[in-house]
Amino acid sequence: MLELGQNGIFAGSIQILVVLLAISIHESAHALAALRAGDSTGADLGRISLNPIRHIDILGSIIVPVLLVVAGGPVFGWGKPTPVKIGKLRHPDADHLRVVLAGPLSNLLVSAAALLTLSGVISVLGPDAAGTAALCLVGDIEHAAQGADFPILFTLVQFTFLNGFLGVFNMIPIPPLDGGQVVIHLLPRAWALKYSAIRPYGFMIVLALAALNVLSVIVLPVYLVIALAIQLSG
Repeated sequence: MLELGQNGIFAGSIQILVVLLAISIHESAHALAALRAGDSTGADLGRISLNPIRHIDILGSIIVPVLLVVAGGPVFGWGKPTPVKIGKLRHPDADHLRVVLAGPLSNLLVSAAALLTLSGVISVLGPDAAGTAALCLVGDIEHAAQGADFPILFTLVQFTFLNGFLGVFNMIPIPPLDGGQVVIHLLPRAWALKYSAIRPYGFMIVLALAALNVLSVIVLPVYLVIALAIQLSG
């Protein structure tokens, strides 16, 4: 559980802000991909924006991330689904699949850019910065905060980790997550209709997986990539 105090409040605030920005990046990418494919529905609603207010879902963008920050678990969330009118897309099937994949891909690209930045900063600052970054990654805030460069390193670690995690998280094959949409695209029509029937219960299933700590399977690869990059950079 996140410890209260100046450092804990700072860490929790950064995590919430990064999650909100990651959600905004994700939903904006959906809307932008749809616009480029011929559907301006999301763009007309102002969904191509990094302003979190345009994408906030009270449960997925506020309540769930805050509870996870307090609990000290892997932080994730979701925004209001970006509306897409498939009939307006120039190539409905192929273009819709690209629109679906644009969201997770945007988070993974941002995570990769943040990781390169983190590696560069550690290389400049030296071994002590690598140690601080490693402590930030494992959540040892009190010891990490003793490092002079804690604020910037914690922010970069969280930007890398949370965008990477959200990119992978959204590819879980459960609708309405993007991974579920991909599965629906790939299944024969009759099977796809049956599979899409779980859509109303999708987020409840995901929350149950989080409660059972199943999401740690997703966290681990992202964690290991960042840990390796920190070690190599130091």
